[in-house]
Amino acid sequence: MGVTEKMAQFIAGCTFNSMPKEAVTAARTAILDCVGVTVAGAADESGKIITDFVRHLGGKGVATVIGGGFQTGSPDAALANGTMGHALDFDDVTQSMSGHPSVPLVPAVFALGEELGVSGEKALEAYIVGFEVEAKLGRAVNPNHYKKGWHATSTLGVFGAAAVGAKLLGLSVDQTRMALGIAASQASGVRLNFGSMTKPFHAGNAARGGVVAAMMAARGFTADGDVLEKPLGFCHVFTEGGEFNAERAVEKLGDPFEVFSPGVGLKPYPSCRLTHSALDAMLQLTAEHDISPGDVDKIECGVNEMAPQVLIHDRPRTGLEGKFSMQYCMAIGLVDRRAGMEQFVDTKVQGDTVQELIKKVNMFVHPDFGGPGLGRLPAMVTVHLKDGESLTCRVDAPKGDPDIPLSESEITGKYSNCAGQVLNGGKVEKSLEMLMSLEKLEDVRELMKNLT
Repeated sequence: MGVTEKMAQFIAGCTFNSMPKEAVTAARTAILDCVGVTVAGAADESGKIITDFVRHLGGKGVATVIGGGFQTGSPDAALANGTMGHALDFDDVTQSMSGHPSVPLVPAVFALGEELGVSGEKALEAYIVGFEVEAKLGRAVNPNHYKKGWHATSTLGVFGAAAVGAKLLGLSVDQTRMALGIAASQASGVRLNFGSMTKPFHAGNAARGGVVAAMMAARGFTADGDVLEKPLGFCHVFTEGGEFNAERAVEKLGDPFEVFSPGVGLKPYPSCRLTHSALDAMLQLTAEHDISPGDVDKIECGVNEMAPQVLIHDRPRTGLEGKFSMQYCMAIGLVDRRAGMEQFVDTKVQGDTVQELIKKVNMFVHPDFGGPGLGRLPAMVTVHLKDGESLTCRVDAPKGDPDIPLSESEITGKYSNCAGQVLNGGKVEKSLEMLMSLEKLEDVRELMKNLT
């Protein structure tokens, strides 16, 4: 039996009752976090553009565009909500995937789930299965796949979203193989577009692609049934020099479930995760030593080998570029002593004091921090003052990682802050209540009514 068939058997056969409570709890929290940042993303310029675009397309009104106040077809709702979910780069991460796991999945879960009127339990089941698929595929093709320049959130996320669709639609094993094959031909997204609106579009496109793949497979549309492992299939084409092991994708499916182990990292800052350890360090230094921007001679930031490949904007001019700029994150962390949504806007990036500090930041690969990958992500920040004193802080893993989790109050506070950017207080509270007890929800349509 081939890899794709084994994957399809897992997708079709895995049920909510077979999932450990720890996986369900982790999934519920991740879904809550993703919904919150999606609502906030509706107020972002890219969120407004994608909302206007799908409104223009029209479509059968069966699935809600979050924050938009209207419904459209489920694929286009997934496109809009996925794009908004990644607009602020505030959504979760996972090590195995080397990307953002929830943002291709949650829009697919709720767009198709709303059309079908599924329960919260069924939504969780589909999410956990989709998460497992995209994360285990990450184990098969990374780090080579990511280093080659692919945005794994999109290229792997489309398979996760297809698994979501297959689960919600109740596809057979053979139909699921077709859905995975269709998804493979929609896998796309290059990392050069980091720092632009197209990066969040990658996530929306993956969510839409997965929904389309499952819906087409349900209608009898065909694809190659062994698309993951064959010589012209996904693993071969999307890696360099054959550096992959397709069998890893199915070796330990659900043992353990990836959503629980290694788990999900939630973000306290709306910027690339590779900036977070350094931001933790800079904020700790400013709190302990009351550093003034005028006192700084230079700032050195030691990182792992992957960071310079992802943080590609050393002289940013926009808020989006600032999310992928270690230089900006260090500067704004020192100037504002915080890194919230309001810090990653054009006016902040273009400020004279910040721009002068950006020139003083040197990011380098620290010899002690290992090779490429999105593992624990250590960083060492040293602020050299003009009086000759040097202040150093090392952070081995960023706050919000599974080993250093956000507290429940921090998670719900982030949700309320994000959702409150668009929704009134009553809808914020009601949607939070539903998400925190998602498995008890009889119909996800009740939740979606509170997200516009």
